[in-house]
Amino acid sequence: MASKAERGRPAGTRRAGQADRREAILAAAARRFAEFGFEATTVRQIANDVNILSGSLYHHFATKEEMLDQIVRDAALDQRERALRIAAAEYDAETRFVSLVAEELAALADRIEAYAIIFNERKFFRRSADFGYLMKARKEAFEAWRTVLEQGVAAGQFHAGIDSYLTISTVMRMLNSGADWYRHEDGSPIDAMANYSLEALTGFYAGFALRSVRAAGRADAPIPAALAKS
Repeated sequence: MASKAERGRPAGTRRAGQADRREAILAAAARRFAEFGFEATTVRQIANDVNILSGSLYHHFATKEEMLDQIVRDAALDQRERALRIAAAEYDAETRFVSLVAEELAALADRIEAYAIIFNERKFFRRSADFGYLMKARKEAFEAWRTVLEQGVAAGQFHAGIDSYLTISTVMRMLNSGADWYRHEDGSPIDAMANYSLEALTGFYAGFALRSVRAAGRADAPIPAALAKS
């Protein structure tokens, strides 16, 4: 229910204000969930972060789970669509693998809180039927990565001993860590991330990951450029 002051404003202004408040709540919730965990975060803490009463928060979201869904849904579905699109592209496996790495790192850096939550809360998501869509999306994204690896092996570009699960899991952890480092670099003498652009970071990780899966005879071949985003 709108306050007396809010009822005195034009309808369009009220709607814009409500949308802004809703976004502020989601941003505060995302920061809390990413840093402290979903289950450890309370509605009161989120409300305090945006200077409203806990009861007022429920005018925007029915439950804490609804906030979580709003934060992670688009990120999870985008991750799946990105992987499926690249895996289906008519390019060799090396180019597609580099593109998977490059686009994943860019997405992680852009929406670090949402993807950190997806990664850190995976056990919670497995237990909750309401987030079945998220687990399905992650599985489909994983299968897209695995398809590229298997096609690379079949084409002789990647070595035959690849363990797809460990390879993809390791690359994902590496990219998550790199994106977090890039976004949260603190400027200390031992934290040199300020010296790197996202482009330089992408080039390093793409080359590092590709060399780990290449067939022995291709170790010194040039690293292909990532596909342009469509």
